[in-house]
Amino acid sequence: MKAVTFQGEREVRVDDVPKPGIQGPDEALVRVTVSAICGSDLHIYHVRTPVNPGAVLGHEFSGVVEEVGQHVTRVKPGDRVVACFFSYCGHCFYCRRGWFSQCEHKGVFGHGEYFGNLGGGQAEYVVAPLANHTLEPIPDGVSDEQALFVGDILATGYFGAERAGIEPGDTVAVVGAGPVGLMAVMSAQLFGAAQVFAVDRVDSRLEVAQGLGATPINGAAVHPSEHIKSVTGGYGADRSIECVGLPATIEIALHSVRHGGTVSVVGVPEATEQDFPYMHVWFNDLTYTGGLCNVPPYMRPLLDLIKAGRLDPAVVVSHRMKVEEGEEAYRMFAEREATKILLTS
Repeated sequence: MKAVTFQGEREVRVDDVPKPGIQGPDEALVRVTVSAICGSDLHIYHVRTPVNPGAVLGHEFSGVVEEVGQHVTRVKPGDRVVACFFSYCGHCFYCRRGWFSQCEHKGVFGHGEYFGNLGGGQAEYVVAPLANHTLEPIPDGVSDEQALFVGDILATGYFGAERAGIEPGDTVAVVGAGPVGLMAVMSAQLFGAAQVFAVDRVDSRLEVAQGLGATPINGAAVHPSEHIKSVTGGYGADRSIECVGLPATIEIALHSVRHGGTVSVVGVPEATEQDFPYMHVWFNDLTYTGGLCNVPPYMRPLLDLIKAGRLDPAVVVSHRMKVEEGEEAYRMFAEREATKILLTS
């Protein structure tokens, strides 16, 4: 089968690799209908996340179940499904407490042998372990494209808005208008935000954010934190949601909120350690939160919101390409020539 594989820094390749098959009773074989390139994939592309050469990439995908193991009862062959970007056991210390993203047996799709050795979704087929948990059936009225987003970035944007504690009438600053940031813009409005600022340096992303109802702020033209304070009576936003993970963007998020505000950081950190402004957070009574999205509890509610017409995450898609075009797709995404790229077989 065709699959996008990691080869080295800024190098992916479309290879013919063996079609996977189920090996255990809790697994399901999924024929991938649509996958996506995520900002987290760029961490691999730029060698900020360790992945072994030859690993099949991709952790955002939807498809059709082809075969299931004897213990799989929640899905069956022919069902349309979307995968959570990670697998989880459902019974360990953390899973029993509903914190599935911290599962002691977690594996991540498309991240090679260092993260569970699961296959990736940027391929024609992928095996989903622990399929009763990992796969979510797609309801009628929701396309495979729309569903794909609930397995990672839409859930992450919603999680960021929820952890920010948004209340009706709030002003919210979303720092980073990439795919996750755009999902956060949508989600902030669901929580009742009266005004949402979207901060980025890429005009095409800001145009999409504006189309979603946000007020765009180009960080290359103005100082974002100072600008937000200047248009909010000198106070700042009530909440900020950071969706990039760079020290500079986290600083923007910290300095864009009023005293007593909340800063929710869901961008994947670029640095493992960084200085933290303890006095600023303490003295201004800020709440600092965020983290790795606990995806599973959000998947069904978000699918229901999509079905009801309250959300359409697919509006952020700028390019639809074939898996065979994976090398060019990665280059385009890395060069910010695309907002969101979907791949089909």
